[in-house]
Order: sequence, then C-alpha cells, then structure tokens
Amino acid sequence: MNDLSTVVVYSASLVLPVTAPALPGGSVAVYQGRVVHVGTRSWVLEALSEGPLRAHRIVEHHFDGVLLPGLVNAHTHLQYTGMASVGEGTYNNFQEWSDAFDTIYDDDSLHKPWRQWAHEGARQLVRYGTTAAADIATDLEAAGALHSQGMHGITYWEVMGWENEKWRSLGPEWLRDQLVQASQQDVTELGISPHAPYSLDSAPFLDLPDIARGMGMRLHIHLGETPSEAADDNSDQLYSPVERSWRSHHWDSYPQLKSTGAHVSAIQFVDQLGSLGPDIHIAHGVYANAEDRRILRQRGVGVALCPRSNRITCTQKDAPVADYLREGNLVSVGTDSLSSSPSLDVLDDVAVLYDLAREQGYNRSDLSHRLIRMMTLGGAEVMGLNVGSQRIGQINAGAMADLAFLDIPVDLSSDAAYENTLERIVREGAGTNRATVIAGRVAYNDNVFAE
Repeated sequence: MNDLSTVVVYSASLVLPVTAPALPGGSVAVYQGRVVHVGTRSWVLEALSEGPLRAHRIVEHHFDGVLLPGLVNAHTHLQYTGMASVGEGTYNNFQEWSDAFDTIYDDDSLHKPWRQWAHEGARQLVRYGTTAAADIATDLEAAGALHSQGMHGITYWEVMGWENEKWRSLGPEWLRDQLVQASQQDVTELGISPHAPYSLDSAPFLDLPDIARGMGMRLHIHLGETPSEAADDNSDQLYSPVERSWRSHHWDSYPQLKSTGAHVSAIQFVDQLGSLGPDIHIAHGVYANAEDRRILRQRGVGVALCPRSNRITCTQKDAPVADYLREGNLVSVGTDSLSSSPSLDVLDDVAVLYDLAREQGYNRSDLSHRLIRMMTLGGAEVMGLNVGSQRIGQINAGAMADLAFLDIPVDLSSDAAYENTLERIVREGAGTNRATVIAGRVAYNDNVFAE
C-alpha cells in the first residue's frame, strides 16, 4: 500500500478538497507522496488510464465516509503529553493553573521523559487525523516529535523568562546555540516562539523577530490569552496612533506599562515594538478588542483558537470567535497541550468553536464551511504552509498527499442534507478518524484499508 511506485486511488462517499467544490463519490489519486488527480471517481480513473501514469499499477481503496485534507493543529506543546494530570484539575484563575503546571515542570526530583511524551503526543495527533502541527518545544529532547511520525508542520523553540539586561548580554548567543542543538534533533522545520509579553521584557521582543527573519524562520507567540493582557477599557472603538501618548515612551516591559494604569492591550504593545507580521501567528487571542483584531488583520497575523484550553486555564472569557469570523481575521484551531486540554483532537475544539460562534451571534449559513477550512487550510496558512511544493491543508494536484478519513454518515439527497453532513463533521467529528495518510504513507489505519 505504501509502495511509492504504485498509484493509490482513495475513493469516498464525499471528498472535501477545501480549495475546490465538494465531490460526492469523489476520488483522490496519490503517487510518490503527492496528489496527482482529484475529481469524480470516473474522471480520476479515466485520467490515469490516459495519462503518463497509465502503465503503473493502480490500487483503489473505497471508504464509506468523508475524505478531507489532513487536519492541522495550529498550537500545541507535545512534550507535556505526560502532564495530563494538570489538565484534569480545576482552577479558580490562570495563576492557579500556572502554579500547578510549574509544580511538576520545576520539580527536579520527578522524572520527565520529554522525548517519550512528545513522541506519544505526536502519535495521538496522527490517530486523530492530524498530519501537521505547530508544536512548541521548551526542552531539546522534545524537538523531534513531529519528525518521529513523519508529520509536517513547524517546531517552535520557546524563549521565555528573559529580562532586558541579561538578554542583551547572553540571550542572542544562547538562542543560536539552542537552535543549533534543536536542529540536530531531526526537526522537520524550526521556528522561534517568544513566549508571551508577560514572561519576556521588551528587548527580547525587539530582537527575536529580527533573528528569526534573518534565519528564514517563522514565529509563534502566546498573545491575548490572560486577563492581564486586556486593554481594560472594554471598548471596541478604533484608535488613531497619535491618540496614544504611551507610544512615544520606551517601556522595559509590558507589565511596566500596565503598572502606570495605561489601557493598552498586549497585542497593541507587541505591535508597537514591531514584533508582528505575516510570518507570525499567535495562540489564543482571547483578549482582542476591535482595535486588536484590526491590527492582526493589517499585519497579516493569524490566530490559533484553543477554546477548551482557555476554559481549563481560567482565562475568564471565551475568544471573540464570531467577531474574528465576521471581520475576516485569519483563524485556525489548536488544542494546546494535555496539561490544559482533555485531548489532542482538534475536532473536539472545533465542536466548541461552533457552539461559541452561534452563542456570540454568528448566524450565517457558512459556519461549518468556515470551521472545516480553519482546521485544514487555515492551519496551514498561519504557518505559511499553504502554498508551494510542500503545501498542505488542501487536496489538489501537486499538494502533499495528507489525508484524513472521518467515519461520518454522508447524506447528499438534498442541499439541506449536504449541509447537515458538514455540520455533523464539525459538531460530531471528534474521535471519528479511521485512517491517516501523510505524504502518501498510511500512518494510521483502523481497519479501513487491507494491509
């Protein structure tokens, strides 16, 4: 089945290419790790019989369900897979959760097999139909998690806890050394994650984007996650830069600025440092008012929404999902880690996002379509993996053959029935993945295909 000299045709009751219309009774032809054809079954088989691959052996597999691009988890920390006990706790606020996390992470007497936990997390992702992820690594042993399962995505090396003076004297050299060591851990692609504006002073936030860009790396930041990062003014009004006197001063850190009583969000502060751009996506984005969301759109910054994690860590409110959708922000879905989430199945978070959007007043008929895009192409786009020869999150000729097979009943008897099928995917799809294909290789198979 994984013989790269064979053309494998996957046929399903419904194929969702994401970058093209849905295909009832569709097929996807895969050769040497890439999609070569996608269309109706009859068209794909005819194209193979007449094209340059006509002399090759063709193997076809039928699936009674939904075939779509491999899912993309746009924010996780796989090395914390073994810290599920923290995620199972109940907390009154973010600090309580953070203290529970640090109790385990900082305890040197406890054996923490980061490599083993990270690899197990990656295996769980694959079982859930996820073929790519934005994985943040804090310890070197965990850096090879995605590569261990042949997954796509980016491993972001986390930087946190640096004050200005120490960073200026030691930080850049330390970072380059860490990146060299991380790159030796069989990393698929390496990026940098400045942790958050409450855990880093201003100097690192000024330097890290420049360092990453100079090395051709992408960035990923926790931003707008906690109540301390809110603008405090509860206003959705847009502001002119000249109306904010705080912009003319140098601030050693975001907490220093907030201590003056300034009504400034973390998103606005980081933007003032020039730290945002289209090569960055942020995690959470809970505390993002209209001005913050405008900044993110203007800078080309995507957001990974992690609704279940936000509730466990007590961020005290939900992200403005409906506003992000209505206003056209680039959004994706992340699970975060098992230290703050019940599972690594992005479809669990998608179900929560569906309900949140409706509760927040999003009443358009395209919600299921938008969520399917968020968990596939949207996740690829926030990491810059939606275009080029290595593109993912889509099913089209030349794209990487990353596929997920959801055991969802398909009813195409009417337009309403079709929409109901899509709604079942986003509301009931968690735990329904039966097979996962990564770059043409069957990475997970729950008795769907004959061995």
